[in-house]
Order: sequence, then C-alpha cells, then structure tokens
Amino acid sequence: MIEKLNDEMLEKVSGGMTANLRAAYACINGDYGNGEARVAALRRAGFDPKVVQGLVNDLLKYEKVAQDVIDGKYGNGEARRVALTRAGYDYDVIQNLVNNMLLT
Repeated sequence: MIEKLNDEMLEKVSGGMTANLRAAYACINGDYGNGEARVAALRRAGFDPKVVQGLVNDLLKYEKVAQDVIDGKYGNGEARRVALTRAGYDYDVIQNLVNNMLLT
C-alpha cells in the first residue's frame, strides 16, 4: 500500500533521501533478505543499514496511520487534520496515501 505515495510525498516522508528510500522499498519487498543477511547486503550495496531500516519503519508507520484514518480512528474533516497534526504526522502525506489506498 505504501508504494502508492507519489514522488513528491515520498520525498517528504524520506527527507529527500531518494536512494535510501528506494532501498527501503526493496527491503519491504524482500529484495535484501532479512536480519543479518539484509544488513550485509545493504552494506555491500553502499547503504547504511540503520538509515534504511529507519525509513522502512517510517514507511510502515505511515501505512498503519493511513489505515487507521480509513478505519475512522482520526475523525473526519478538520478534526482529522487537527488529530493527525497533534499526533505529529504530515496531514497532506497521510491524506494522499489514504486517497491512493482507497482508489486501489
């Protein structure tokens, strides 16, 4: 689901770390394996495994929050915007993801 964010939103979520972000998606898709094999594969590919894993965690968190929005846990309209902002999320990123999740 998280892959539905457009490039602009991905840049916001990743803080502009495009190569690391692509590696994070590859990890989510299982392309780098798991555990120590993932760490070794990321290092061989020139990535910092801690940075990439942090992005994996953030991406999965955003997907979870988007699903919570769909499930009504953050309310609607302005109440949703306020609740997401108070919880520390970028409303536009989450809402874009929600919209894309609902379209698929």
